[in-house]
Amino acid sequence: MKFTCSSQVLSRGITAVRNAVGSPISNPIVENIHVSCEADKVRFHATNLNLTIRCEGEAQVMEAGEIVLPSKIIVEMFTDLPSGEAAFETQEETARIQCGEFKARMKGQSGELFPPFVGLDEGEEIRIEAGTLKNIIRKTIISTSTDKSRFELDGVKCELKGKEVVWVATDGRRLSFYSMEMAGLPEREISALIPTKTLQEVQRILPDEGDISVLLQERKVQFKGGDTTIISNLLKDNFPQYQKIIPPEGQYVLRAKRAELAAAVKRASYLSNIETKMIILKMSPAEVEVLGEREEVGGEGRHDRRRVRWREGRDAL
Repeated sequence: MKFTCSSQVLSRGITAVRNAVGSPISNPIVENIHVSCEADKVRFHATNLNLTIRCEGEAQVMEAGEIVLPSKIIVEMFTDLPSGEAAFETQEETARIQCGEFKARMKGQSGELFPPFVGLDEGEEIRIEAGTLKNIIRKTIISTSTDKSRFELDGVKCELKGKEVVWVATDGRRLSFYSMEMAGLPEREISALIPTKTLQEVQRILPDEGDISVLLQERKVQFKGGDTTIISNLLKDNFPQYQKIIPPEGQYVLRAKRAELAAAVKRASYLSNIETKMIILKMSPAEVEVLGEREEVGGEGRHDRRRVRWREGRDAL
């Protein structure tokens, strides 16, 4: 294979796929990155067999081909290339790259050994504006669980029902819920539990503008936007019945300026209880006081005081 392209194309491609590189325990070949070129495209592909990412860029291709290169080397090398045009070619299983005054040669493996990239063509598709999708992820992913023993909570549940799309996450203590109306949804209800890591990659590498295609199958989901495609296995859906967790109505409703309340929570957290990490919201019709729990010296609690974990309050704000 032989092609030339901007060094930014190499850097972008490697940066996009690097977090999908797998462990050699499952399959030694997946700790590498697959590089291929044909027509006017160069493609980078990495997988850990649960998460697959492919990114492509513009290139002048003189000879099509493919090779598998060690991820630890090319991630550092390609992201540190000088600006300008880069020339890449292979002879058998040896790759050579030149960019400006920089030259390198490295040993690779046959591209045929790498698991092939298989995009999803069938399934239920919705299209969401990139900014909206990333906003949804930002607001829900904070409530996913990091407890490895509760893997069913290490993701965000997406439900398509009627004209509504619901995104919900919980770690057992807090719950994030986001609902939006969309036209053109499938008639049948669909539910998918999308892993946290997959959504982190969507937020990190997909473009901030334009539409994102979300294609749902029974066991897989595909996100496609711009030059990048992300395919992931879904989690087994043992998600709790969140409808029973959300109270139909609250005893108190607090409305405040978000930035001011967030700053107050942060400052009060400095005096929160070391063990409980709690702060106190002292509410009245005209104002709300945010107190560190260590300021409390005893006495009976009042009905207009509510204790919350300051980290969870900060994250929500």
